[in-house]
Amino acid sequence: MPGRRQPRTVRFPRGRDNHRMFENVRRARRSLRVVRTGARVYLGYKRTQRRVRGKTAEAAAADWERRHEQSAELLYRLAIDLKGMYIKMGQFIGTRSDVAPAAYVRSLSRLQDKVPPRPPWQVRATIEQQFGRPASELFRWFDDTPLGSASLAQVHRATLRDGRDVVVKVQYREVAELVRLDLRNLRTTVGLVARREPNFDYRAVVNEMAAQIPLELDFVREAEMTRRVGENLREIRGVVVPRVVEEMVRPKALVTEYVDGARLLDRQRIESMGIDRPALAQTIAGAYGHQIMIDGLFQADPHPGNILVLPGGTVALLDFGLTKELPDPMRLGFARLVVASGDRDPAGILAAFRELGVRTKSNEPGEVLGLMSLFFEARPIDEDRPLTMGDRSAALSRNPVEAIPGDLVLLGRVVGLLRGVCSSLGAPLSPMQLLRPYAERALEAAGKVESASA
Repeated sequence: MPGRRQPRTVRFPRGRDNHRMFENVRRARRSLRVVRTGARVYLGYKRTQRRVRGKTAEAAAADWERRHEQSAELLYRLAIDLKGMYIKMGQFIGTRSDVAPAAYVRSLSRLQDKVPPRPPWQVRATIEQQFGRPASELFRWFDDTPLGSASLAQVHRATLRDGRDVVVKVQYREVAELVRLDLRNLRTTVGLVARREPNFDYRAVVNEMAAQIPLELDFVREAEMTRRVGENLREIRGVVVPRVVEEMVRPKALVTEYVDGARLLDRQRIESMGIDRPALAQTIAGAYGHQIMIDGLFQADPHPGNILVLPGGTVALLDFGLTKELPDPMRLGFARLVVASGDRDPAGILAAFRELGVRTKSNEPGEVLGLMSLFFEARPIDEDRPLTMGDRSAALSRNPVEAIPGDLVLLGRVVGLLRGVCSSLGAPLSPMQLLRPYAERALEAAGKVESASA
């Protein structure tokens, strides 16, 4: 009708547009949660820093302990709620009793066993999408209750149609996108802290995480790394690597043989096998010494969930998603660092770090020795006493490192995880001491090669 206003049509987003809007809101909320948690942790420590001024050492220590407990719980809740990369980070911090305050270890070590699993329908949907067939057609039997759930994937026991017992590793369907988002958030947060607190500039560590974590999302690569490491360790006594089921390898689903063993944290079952725990630590450290020093190809995630103990003290290494190949200069430079550390030789340690490409903010040897001995060893290189938490906090707060190669960051992570494993098994030697025989072998072999070519 002329002159009459037509009713306005309101279009609501639906279908793909609605999904995109929902995802954008979810990403924004996730990013906001990270920023909010980071701010609460940072501001909490700044308030405690002001509060302890003028207090007695005992009263200040109590305040710091409360702050550590509150901050650790905030990070634990963040990891449980957001999952993915944050669980992986929390698991690592939870193993570093040598560096992290005890409250962090107590709180975040819970992530080793309590990563919430995804529902069976999600797992089966991913299997069908990856293999083009439902799980009921691929397997004679498939256990919907996972053997374990980790930060990026979970594993289920199953039986193939031909009767073989296997483990099926299935990646969480949204994890690749979330990892990209989380790395961006982490870079932003760490960058802001670094600009405000230069002594806490850990952007090099975050950059290494950004380079390595995406590798864990490619199960085709993981299958190849499993084959290669398994072949390298085939002649090593007391160490096994599960075989890959070759016809069942996909980017987000991987099937390997099932190995029946005790989890490294299952102390009661290990003791029932009559296994010598320090000898077990030696076997595990030996497997990593051979991988790092001799082969230059190593599984870089030796946390307790990735190691099984079999009768007789044999260990099975699992999960080769994070596997690193070292160039020879890095492999031999790290071997020299291990030997110099064992000799408690400050000049040798400094020379090895320089060779490895470590740059510091000053030329003071004490600065780099303090942090790097903390990074790889449990005590200062010029003292016989154990490190106290005060030593650790002081070294971390100075942070003299300006640049550190990503390979060395990863090696430091492996040594830290091995230290937690060895400590839980009551090993009398540190990982660096256990790695020394393999470092000496590598250097001796390199010397023979140089002599032959001269």
